[in-house]
This record gives sequence, C-alpha cells and structure tokens, in this order.
Amino acid sequence: MLDVCAPGADIQHKLHHTWITYNGQTYRGLPLGKHGNRKNAEIEVGHVKRMARFFEILPCAKQEIQALR
Repeated sequence: MLDVCAPGADIQHKLHHTWITYNGQTYRGLPLGKHGNRKNAEIEVGHVKRMARFFEILPCAKQEIQALR
C-alpha cells in the first residue's frame, strides 16, 4: 500500500515500533507486532487506518486494502 499511495516512504524498524517517514512527516505509532518472531507480523487495521489519515492518503489506502473500507 505504501508503494502505491506513498511512493518514496522510508521505513525504519525500531525496538518496539516501525517509523514511517513520508513527505516530511514521521509516523511513529506502527507496532512491530507481538513478542517473539516479528518478521512480517500482522498489524491491526486500525493502526494502518490511523497512519493513512496521518499522511492524508486514506482514499488511496482504501482502494489498496479492502479492510479499510
């Protein structure tokens, strides 16, 4: 979704969260997932929707992710 709706977004994995930087703004609230193996963890749709609103890309995100509709 970020590739389509926020091209050039930078993703940085921190200790407990993932930071997404796009268009001069940084969203710091995206969790890495539950403890243990955090590779490709599922992220709740509410976190993704909040991030999309933060970056003002919600209409595009709704086209890419069915659960946001």
